[in-house]
Amino acid sequence: MKKINTNGKNTESPAKSVLKNMVLAMTVLMLAATASSCNDDEEDIADVSSSQLKAIVNQYVNNTVIATYRLLADNAMDLQQACSELYLNPTQTNADYACSKWIAARKYWEESEAFLYGPASTYSIDPHIDSWPLDQQQLNNLLANQYAMSQMSADYLAANCGYGLLGFHALEYVLFRDGQPRPISQIPTTELNYAKAVAEDLCRQCIRLEASWAGMSKISVEKQQILEDCELEPDMNYGEILINAGQSGYTLFRTLNAAISQILMGCSDIADEVGNTKIADPVASGNVLDVESWYSWNSIADFADNIRGISYVYNGGRPENSNSYSVSSYISFIDPSLDGKIRQAITDAIYEIENMPAPFRNHLTETETNAAKQACQKLQALLDDAMDIIN
Repeated sequence: MKKINTNGKNTESPAKSVLKNMVLAMTVLMLAATASSCNDDEEDIADVSSSQLKAIVNQYVNNTVIATYRLLADNAMDLQQACSELYLNPTQTNADYACSKWIAARKYWEESEAFLYGPASTYSIDPHIDSWPLDQQQLNNLLANQYAMSQMSADYLAANCGYGLLGFHALEYVLFRDGQPRPISQIPTTELNYAKAVAEDLCRQCIRLEASWAGMSKISVEKQQILEDCELEPDMNYGEILINAGQSGYTLFRTLNAAISQILMGCSDIADEVGNTKIADPVASGNVLDVESWYSWNSIADFADNIRGISYVYNGGRPENSNSYSVSSYISFIDPSLDGKIRQAITDAIYEIENMPAPFRNHLTETETNAAKQACQKLQALLDDAMDIIN
């Protein structure tokens, strides 16, 4: 997310946990055995280590980043269609459905905030689709501008409007009130037209994220056409850049260790943001405008999904496709105690966030939020420790 400056407990089954630990132990033993058999040849040891590191980065790119961005893009396309249908046929059923599609897309965006570097930063996609609070005065001016409304489209918004009028929170304002779908009788046609354009612009940016990590050839033909039509084809394949760190012709990351350090830094950054900005800032100010996702009352889900994104990064993929080639297995090989602490800190942070009273916007007190803030701070410190030991 980009803030505009204005004035569970672990659900993994015991059997799955045991199996994962067994696989991890076998991986570590294989590494140790290989290193022992090659103790007279340091170059061979380096080759084994490099091979394992590349497998970890490859797993991260394909099973966490691209998998998450693909889900985000798919759900953003659904959200766009829902907002278009709502404009053409403004019924409460369609309004409710658009809200459900907003929540679905929002989940994958929040999970992806564990890797906001690369294209999300280079192309300014993060501030483009996730700046808040909404610029209410500018929105009022826009909606009252007859010429602007006659030209209203994704292209017009992208060319003429600042980040405070774009993205998830612009849609949230139109679609939600007090944590519920907004009554359709209270949504003017001009706002429905505006929301349709915002949803299309949001969809384009989400597809661009997927394409920037996977490559244009690895996204659907429909998505390729969308990007080509609006001239948003990415000029990088960031997944390829990260996987090939240290190889000839790939100079952004000099080594695979540098790539893994960047991966951990993305996790540390969002743990810091959740604890010290998303939670702490509105508590300190007491101002509901500092609360992210306060129209929808989705704040706590946002924060927990941020930490789930860290879990997917650290554990080698999303739940449906994770395996032992993970940052966790690498940290465990170096420092098993630290790996265990990080795993527990992830679980604790999600639990403490979800244990805050809801809606967050109505409970901006130290007493009600401090445990969650401290859990995020502890997780950040441990992730920083992991970066230190691999650098």
